[in-house]
Amino acid sequence: MFPTGSKLLIGAAALATVAAIIYGTAQGGSLGTVGLIFAAACLAGLAGVNIFTRDGDVSAMDSTALTESAAARPTPPNSIWPMVGALGGILVVVGLVTYPTVFIFGIIALLGATVEWMIEAWSDRASADLEHNAEVRGRIAHPLELPLLALVGVAILVYSFSRIMLWLSKTEGPALFAIIGALVLLVGFIVAFRPSIRNGAVGAVCSIAAVGLIAGGASAALSGEREIEPHETTSAVAADGKCDDSAETEADESSSQSVAAKANITAELTLREDGTLTAKALGITDEQSTLTVTRANPTNIIFHNDSSEPRRLVLDLGTRPVVDEATGDTVPDETQPNQKCTQLADDGGSQFMTFAIAVPSWAAEQPYAFVVPGVDTARVEVVVP
Repeated sequence: MFPTGSKLLIGAAALATVAAIIYGTAQGGSLGTVGLIFAAACLAGLAGVNIFTRDGDVSAMDSTALTESAAARPTPPNSIWPMVGALGGILVVVGLVTYPTVFIFGIIALLGATVEWMIEAWSDRASADLEHNAEVRGRIAHPLELPLLALVGVAILVYSFSRIMLWLSKTEGPALFAIIGALVLLVGFIVAFRPSIRNGAVGAVCSIAAVGLIAGGASAALSGEREIEPHETTSAVAADGKCDDSAETEADESSSQSVAAKANITAELTLREDGTLTAKALGITDEQSTLTVTRANPTNIIFHNDSSEPRRLVLDLGTRPVVDEATGDTVPDETQPNQKCTQLADDGGSQFMTFAIAVPSWAAEQPYAFVVPGVDTARVEVVVP
């Protein structure tokens, strides 16, 4: 049996449908017809909702309806998730015209708000007891919420701390580390020494520290990172065609290439005191003036400097076109040395070089060779089959 309210809505929907048919047939106007059809659809939808919920099917003389009807149940608490969803929608729109990170955060907020709102709406219908509903919601949501919230919180704190450290100078960073470590140690000592301190006070201090760290990280991120000077390497020296310079460069400081001086060595090249350069291949006891290497495979060699001055070993591979750094195109009719080189080896020291040659010797414009800048007699031919 239909409730009274549903009967009225069904009748209004039917009347609007008939009016739409008559108006559309008699007048032929599309605007009025569409309006009446829309009204009929809305009334029919309201009637369906009323029939489904049967909110109007309560007699005014029924005393039990005061405690047993759906309207007698306590209203669910206010939810924050609609506001979070609205904020996520704003971030999505703003992120489309600003930064991709803002867009990603908006999508995350929308997904989180949707899932949380669905769980909350489901738990609110579990019973008429609000405490039981909250317990049901926690049983479903907490195994997902707590790990994610911990992960997000740690990620935000780590990111904020990293932005602050990248913003500070090299001298200010260690000082801040020392201050924060001392503060953490002091707070831990106070909590251990005075166990009567309330948990709320400890939580308030931690919350203030976290908010300060996040605010500082956001401010540092907006200010930008400090200028970090790039350190020159032998690859950069070779790219600029400056391996022939025997003077010390920034790439020669803190020579780290000597660390790998025992890894899968193909040959050892030695610069003698008399200025001669000799090669000793793996498995061959005699010294050679020519070294054969495999084409296109990584080759490792060690350079020993037995002369009285710091020297570097250079692999001369001929010339290569000059590339415009702005456009990435080659510059016509301009070439520069194609080289690989080690860092400067002190007298009696050693350095390490790794290289791969893709073009065989017979196809090269000039022979490949190891040379030592500043020593004209130091030369070892390189043969690539």
